[in-house]
Amino acid sequence: MELHVAITPDNPLYFIGWGVVLFMIFVPIFIGNNTSVRSRSNFEKGWAVLLSVSYVTMTVLSIFRGEASWATSLLCHMCGFSRLLAIGYLFTRKRWMGEMVTFMGIAGGLQSFITPEFTHGLHPVYVFDYYFNHASIIAIGFYIIFVHKEQLQKGAWIRTFGRIQLLALLALVINLITGGNYMYLMEPPIVDNPLIVQSDAFPYMHVLFFQVFAALHFLLLQIVLSGIKVKKKFSH
Repeated sequence: MELHVAITPDNPLYFIGWGVVLFMIFVPIFIGNNTSVRSRSNFEKGWAVLLSVSYVTMTVLSIFRGEASWATSLLCHMCGFSRLLAIGYLFTRKRWMGEMVTFMGIAGGLQSFITPEFTHGLHPVYVFDYYFNHASIIAIGFYIIFVHKEQLQKGAWIRTFGRIQLLALLALVINLITGGNYMYLMEPPIVDNPLIVQSDAFPYMHVLFFQVFAALHFLLLQIVLSGIKVKKKFSH
């Protein structure tokens, strides 16, 4: 059964998604900047737990509905890896995790709202998980800057780009084992996106351009986010 569904701007779900993005960016920043250190830590752990519970709930439901498979249900897409990194960062505050989820989350998450593709269909639980996860991984980078007051370090974009190659290699191995299409390494997404470049002569042309566009996205994010100046304040 084909479960992949691409959403276009003529569908109300498209704009609901952007509303979720704005909510997830601004509300956590407001909470983080207006609570005590202890309350902020509990909020971050709660956020991580919700990301975990949402994925487990979605996966359990897809198993009961007969829609789950090793080829589609693992967290091996860029936004799936970003979820794991976001959960890890919210629990541990490891800088390298923060760097990776900032670049991967914002770049990948925004594309997921510009051209949404639901890989398990449009069940309400799947839609909630898609929007909550992708909005969260976009929001984490801004949360790190405006709440934790941590600026991106020099060269963060190229370090993250290098680490992604390791994730892509892992996804490729899993694709070969499961017959999946994680990180869209085997076939391009079905959405209509100008960044998806295809060629009949070279079936993996889209992967090459994914790499080019990812590097450019990361470099642009480094320039823009490094230009955001925040004043550190005493914890309260």
